[in-house]
Amino acid sequence: MKVIFFIRSLEVGGAERQMANLAVNLHARGHEISVVTMYDYGAIAEDLRRNDIQVFSLNKQHRWQFLQPLFRLRRLVKKISPDVLHSYGPEVNIFALCDRFIGGRYRLVWGVRNAGLNRKMYGRFEQLLYKAECRLSTVPDLIIANSDAGKKLSVTDGFSPERLVVIKNGIDTEKNYPDPLLRKAQRAEWAVDDKKTVIGLIGRIDPQKDHKNFISAIAQLPDQQKEDLKIVCAGYRNETQISDLRAFARDLQVEEKFIWEKHDGRVVKILNGLDILVSASNAEGFSNVLAEGLAVGLPCVATDVGDSKSIVREFGLIVPAADPAALSRAITEALANPAFFSNVFAQTAREHIVRNFSIEALGQRTETALKVII
Repeated sequence: MKVIFFIRSLEVGGAERQMANLAVNLHARGHEISVVTMYDYGAIAEDLRRNDIQVFSLNKQHRWQFLQPLFRLRRLVKKISPDVLHSYGPEVNIFALCDRFIGGRYRLVWGVRNAGLNRKMYGRFEQLLYKAECRLSTVPDLIIANSDAGKKLSVTDGFSPERLVVIKNGIDTEKNYPDPLLRKAQRAEWAVDDKKTVIGLIGRIDPQKDHKNFISAIAQLPDQQKEDLKIVCAGYRNETQISDLRAFARDLQVEEKFIWEKHDGRVVKILNGLDILVSASNAEGFSNVLAEGLAVGLPCVATDVGDSKSIVREFGLIVPAADPAALSRAITEALANPAFFSNVFAQTAREHIVRNFSIEALGQRTETALKVII
């Protein structure tokens, strides 16, 4: 098969890493893979090129620029002549649909990544895109959701159920594993010794990730417990993004506990430096970072959104979303549970991810689904 993956950018993020993992796996299976980005390339582009995958950019400059990048996409698609164009996310899905309407002779596959997202937290542009996705969902030949929750909520919102299938994300367990040397190096960078417990949240600065829920939960921990803690928030791109969160932590008198890490792709190293991973999101589809954390052997405290409960299972605690008191109590409970910090726990948590959410399974299931429609 010839497959074009079409995505907004190749900056380091969950959807981007999943797409890259899938592209590399399908390439290794003998398929001809290309990747097209809407905006600039991003850091993941070099990883793809190292695996002999061609990467192209439409060089879209702003959200309202339309015709020029669409014509670039049309030229690229005519040159490559794919069997499948697989797009990811509302803006890119609609853009791919436009190319299909003006002459695309391929099978169109949409990717649905989120579940339960409150579109009102975003701008009118994003809301209109999602409404368009729902109304036009009968056109793609296949729609792939990465979570059961994503499929269910997409159908509720108006997606065509006949074309929707679930293929859950795959985690690179050869890259994500407990590494004592990485742990030592990361904690040295943070100037944190082994007497300190480090709790972390890893995710882009976005209303969906609900950092304020996390900060509020930390503030509500007992004072004696907070004395031996360090808190890591990783995922911001610039200081402007976190100025409000810093001020919020300052108002709650916990700012000195926080370490802020930039969004630079060092997820495995950061995970190894943690003792507990927290996801405070108010919406998710499939949380990559929870699965990666479990692959590293970390206990997880997560909100009950998307497929988080089926990912975490007995290897952590699940609480309602947008409830900092419940999140705080769960963190306290996790800290008090010695079983969560044993080698046996780390091994069995990792085995759960290897068994259920491998990249190999992602590639095989996607390959099978694509062969059905071509």
